[in-house]
Amino acid sequence: MITIATDKKAAYKRSLHLCFPLCMLLCFLLSCSQEPPSPTPPIVREQIQASPSPPPQVQFVDVSQESGILFEHTHGASAHKYFPETMGGGGMFWDYDNDGFLDIYLVNGASLTNPDTTEKPTNALYRSRGDGHFDEVGREAGVDHIGYGNGCAAGDYDNDGDLDLFLTNFGPNVLFRNQGDGSFSDRTADTGVADSSWSTSCAFFDYDLDGDLDLFVDNYVAYDLARADEATMPYLKAPKEYEGNAKGYPHPGNFEDAQNYLLSNNGDGSFSDVTRAAGLHATDSKSLGLLVADFTNDGWPDIYVANDAVRNFLFLNNADGSFREVGINSGTAYGQDGQREASMGIDAGDYNQDGRLDMVVINFQGEPNELYLNEGNGFFLPHTFPSGIGLVSLPALGFGTNFFDFDNDGLLDLFVANGHVLDNVVLFDQSTTYPQRNHLFRNAGPNQYGNYTFVEMGLKAGPDMRQEMVSRGSATGDFDNDGDSDLLVVNIGQRASLLRNDGGNKGNWLAVKTIGTESNKDGIGARLTLRVGELTQVREVRGSRSYLSQSDLRVYFGLGEHTIVDQLEIRWTSGTVEQYGNIEANQFVVLEEKNGWRRAE
Repeated sequence: MITIATDKKAAYKRSLHLCFPLCMLLCFLLSCSQEPPSPTPPIVREQIQASPSPPPQVQFVDVSQESGILFEHTHGASAHKYFPETMGGGGMFWDYDNDGFLDIYLVNGASLTNPDTTEKPTNALYRSRGDGHFDEVGREAGVDHIGYGNGCAAGDYDNDGDLDLFLTNFGPNVLFRNQGDGSFSDRTADTGVADSSWSTSCAFFDYDLDGDLDLFVDNYVAYDLARADEATMPYLKAPKEYEGNAKGYPHPGNFEDAQNYLLSNNGDGSFSDVTRAAGLHATDSKSLGLLVADFTNDGWPDIYVANDAVRNFLFLNNADGSFREVGINSGTAYGQDGQREASMGIDAGDYNQDGRLDMVVINFQGEPNELYLNEGNGFFLPHTFPSGIGLVSLPALGFGTNFFDFDNDGLLDLFVANGHVLDNVVLFDQSTTYPQRNHLFRNAGPNQYGNYTFVEMGLKAGPDMRQEMVSRGSATGDFDNDGDSDLLVVNIGQRASLLRNDGGNKGNWLAVKTIGTESNKDGIGARLTLRVGELTQVREVRGSRSYLSQSDLRVYFGLGEHTIVDQLEIRWTSGTVEQYGNIEANQFVVLEEKNGWRRAE
């Protein structure tokens, strides 16, 4: 049973955390309501000062062009302002050919005004050569999908040793089976995964711990192109001087919600819809972000769903094939001041090293990116402003997000991909712009009050981190296998960004690939605990996170100055617990369930 602290002392403690951030938010909103002075440059986010702390050694360098990633996202922007045009697109780091080097998959959009055009944009698969360069092989592999794409996820649903591919679309979703020879076959029709809703994020995971991967899919809203002009509620209201020529993309409140669904793996290559039986049927859900993680440390995966402008859901696993929704009671349904927020990207990570997975939820301009601290008693305490990410995030509009240790010091840092939803936002709000700078938060550890804090370091992480783009999905992974985590960012209507981490591997590290035998083949859901000196880190094998995207399934640990891992423990989803010790740093290792560990080839 999950118990919630309800005593007056705990309630009073929480109120103290809420009052100050509420006042700060009200001041910000009141200031935004004033007529902006003219001709003062309307860029609020550039008023954010760079951190006074020393610059990081790490620089992120955009190597997209030189590495062969020539992908240009198509979103089909039109005068109609069709809603899907502004909400894509996703991307993924994955090793589909099992050669030890990460490949890249990028999801494309299309034209909604002229769908019958002879030249149709396609999704792209970039195969790594193993030397930092890539070749586009989507057509050769059979995954150059044509459609209005949104998200993607990879998982070995048939447990044959290679990653399969699921795609979400504005239109029919698609499942491609990896045939093990570099090619894929479309198995949508015979697996029972077909759905024609507007699907967004998705995740492979083993919800019933039976050893095979199931699939959860977010659906956004019920949207009909033929009735698009009936949407009258705008995201932002245009000032009088712009009325008549300031049509923007519609607010999600114009539309009915679309039901999410859970597909249970039947073990024979097919899936069955068990949404209602599992207790996951929920009304008033407009879902964009999806996160599967064990928030209660009981060995069973839970589900967090980020909804747009309605409350968010936290489904705890009952360990009997069903879930219970506890978003309100847990403190994660709303923002810290009780407001509904436009939640997009989400991720989980133990950023304060207490052994429990905390959570970050990325929101709209004027809404802080929420950081929820897992207190371990079924309740999450908002640490948005005490952590330092609150005020920095208010002027921006974020989508993708990732916890990752970019400097290998053993503390989880945070990346946020920003970009507005309105391509003509300056007609509505002169305090911001459509393209925006992404944020890179360095974990500075605990302050004098014991709160772990973050410092925004993007302006000091190289010229390419200062680029202003319209970013959506993001993923992390070590594409060049040099021991530090790189970034992949999808920018709608623009080229994708592959940001190489230069300097992160000055700190020691360990990277772990998991292979299940009794558990699912990918080891998704396994929990790893690493101990070195006084440092303890907890990670889970989890690919789907951020927004519409998936990251490297390998687990990375930053070790700082330590050269030997004292202990590495893994709890497999089968329940098996294994421990290993005296592992040298700076290597890739493979943990195979019940077969020990070995250095990766």
